[in-house]
Amino acid sequence: MPYAVIDLETTGFSPVRGDRIIEVGVVLLDESGRIEDEWATLVDPRRDVGPTHVHGIRASDLVGAPTFGDIAGALIDLLSGRTLVAHNQAFDLRFLQAELAAHGHELHGSYAALCTMLWSKRVFGAAKLADICALLEIEHRNAHSALEDARAAAAVLASLIGTAGHTAEWRSHVVGAGFPLVVRGELAEMRIATRVATSESTAEVAAPSALFDTADRPLWERVTIAGEAHDPGASVYLELLADVLSDGLISAAEYWQLGAIAEVAQLPSHRLPDLHRSYLEAALAEAAADGAVTDSERRELTQIATVLDLPVPDLPALGATVSVASATSTEAPIATKARALVAVGQEPPATGAAFELTPGCRVVFTGTLSRPREEWARAIAEAGFITGSVTKNCAVLVAEDPASQSGKAKTAARHGIPVVTEAEFLPVFESYLASRA
Repeated sequence: MPYAVIDLETTGFSPVRGDRIIEVGVVLLDESGRIEDEWATLVDPRRDVGPTHVHGIRASDLVGAPTFGDIAGALIDLLSGRTLVAHNQAFDLRFLQAELAAHGHELHGSYAALCTMLWSKRVFGAAKLADICALLEIEHRNAHSALEDARAAAAVLASLIGTAGHTAEWRSHVVGAGFPLVVRGELAEMRIATRVATSESTAEVAAPSALFDTADRPLWERVTIAGEAHDPGASVYLELLADVLSDGLISAAEYWQLGAIAEVAQLPSHRLPDLHRSYLEAALAEAAADGAVTDSERRELTQIATVLDLPVPDLPALGATVSVASATSTEAPIATKARALVAVGQEPPATGAAFELTPGCRVVFTGTLSRPREEWARAIAEAGFITGSVTKNCAVLVAEDPASQSGKAKTAARHGIPVVTEAEFLPVFESYLASRA
């Protein structure tokens, strides 16, 4: 069965509480995961647009845009006969069901799309779309654009098909997620209002040659908590939590939004305090990983703690160093020495960089390794580690070549994160596993 990957931008988290869809992006793929077509439209929600800082859509962008009722038939026509796929399908499907029902198209409450987030958590050990894209080296520059997010999820889907598509469970999910509604004849007459990037929005996207330092992102974009693949509620909740924190405000609205995403995640209230504490602890560890907490990180930690109804952690005076365990090497930059050897045709030597693996640490990969990165991702997830992009709290970057000039390697070098070869990583990893046996 072919696939339809969908992503929605919305005015908030809860259609039950009045939130609406404001943008739809769809990528169509054949059974093997090859892209066949794309479709996107802005949608007039007939209300305010919600957090523009998250989705980048202003009220003026929606002037003349169709309502959801205008596009419902065309959208159903696109999805029918295909397996519907979404990253964090619990969120997108909740809105899709509400909007379709409001226009006379009932999508049964028991229906579920195939979720690339939960499958990626199981297969790759990562749930956040940014982490998965970093792991698989999928370009994902304009997050929170419906079509860009759908394209990223489609690339993740293609990798999942190659990795898990042969399993009986995958095939069962593909059949079960077949979109059940059919409406014919409206697609050809529908004019699609695709979203056009303004000069302001394109200015926010780094040029391909520029270093995009992932360790400089706000804390809520860097934090990932190691979790179990069989705990989908926590994955759904944590995926949406960053959107609650990202507006820089501390108000009653944040508490309301936490309740809304807990409803989406079907997460009982007694689970939230432990998740919140783990999240704040991870944020503090990330902020302090380089030995100092910046002014902006202090503000972000205060906001995270307050929104999550937790005590603000004690921090040293601004500018003072923080005592944290560090495994970074103090030797001369390894990359410089390795590049010199590569220039005369020799293989890069072992780096000798020291690093330590601890429960829940972040391990990142770059380059072509002897084992596919998907295999490495599963192995480190089973060991209780996390992966994705390079952040300040990354324990080690495993590189095909320590002289790599990839974005991950540049970020690691800038923040003093050890870069080692696969051959150096393997015995330390095996020793860690043996110590847990």
